Amino acid sequence: MKKRQINPIDLLIDNLSVNFAKINDFEKLQESEEGQRLFDLIVKSTSEMESFQALFLNYYIPAANRSIADSWTHISKSKYKSLLNISKQDLKDNLYETIRLGYVGLFHKYESYLKDLVAATNFLFAELREENNLLTLEKYCKKEYNIDIYKSHYQFDITKRVSYICNCVKHKDSFPVKEPIHPDFKHSDRNKKIEIEKEIFKIDIEQMKIHCQSLQSQLFSMGFKQYLELEFETILESVKPELKESLETKEKILLAKKNFELVLSDFRK
Repeated sequence: MKKRQINPIDLLIDNLSVNFAKINDFEKLQESEEGQRLFDLIVKSTSEMESFQALFLNYYIPAANRSIADSWTHISKSKYKSLLNISKQDLKDNLYETIRLGYVGLFHKYESYLKDLVAATNFLFAELREENNLLTLEKYCKKEYNIDIYKSHYQFDITKRVSYICNCVKHKDSFPVKEPIHPDFKHSDRNKKIEIEKEIFKIDIEQMKIHCQSLQSQLFSMGFKQYLELEFETILESVKPELKESLETKEKILLAKKNFELVLSDFRK
C-alpha cells in the first residue's frame, strides 16, 4: 500500500496552530484585522522559507551535482583528456556557486521578512500607540538600543554570518575579504572563494528559520515593553477591574518588564 504523502502546507498550518493555541485569547486576536494580518504574515513568510529550503536542497543543489558528474564523465571519456588539466574538485565550483547564491537569496528573504514583520507589529500596536503616544518599533529601537532595526542583523550570530557571506558574494566576487572579517572566515584563504558544503548550508537555513520565530517574540516584546514603561496609573486604566485593587498587579507588571528585558537582551550587545 502506497504511503500517503504529507502536504507540507498542511503540516505548516498544523504546527503553527499548535503554537498559537498556547497564546491566551488568541482566538480574539485572530478575529481582529491586526491579528489576522499578523497571522497571515507568519504563515506566508514561514511557507516561503520552507519553499526556499526545498528549492535549493531538493532541486538546485542536486542539479549542480548531476552537472558535475556529467562533466566529469565527458572529460574522462574525451579523446583529449590527456590535454585537460581539470580535476573533479575543480568542477565542484558549480556546486559552491549554487550554494553561495543560496546565501544571497536567504538573506534577501530575511530582509523582506523583517520589513514585513516590523510593519505588521506596528499595525498590531497602532491603537495602543496612538492612545498612549508611544513610538513606532523603528523609533523605539533607535531610542532604547541605538540600533537601526532594519540593520539589526549585526546583533544575531546567524544573520551576521549569512549577511557576511551574502555581501562577499555580491561585492567581493565571493572571496572572504570584506572588512571586518567575520570570525568564521578569519582563517580562510583570502585567495580562494568561499566554499560551503550542502550540510552546513542546510544547518544555516534551519538556524535562520529558528531566528525568524524568535524575532516575532522579540518584536512583540519590544511593543509591550514600551507600554509597560508608562506610569503605573496609566497602565492600570487598561487592566481588568478585578485586578486593579490587587497588590500583585504591580509586581506582575514589574516581572513582565524584567522578562521582556531578558527576551530583548540581544539588542543590548
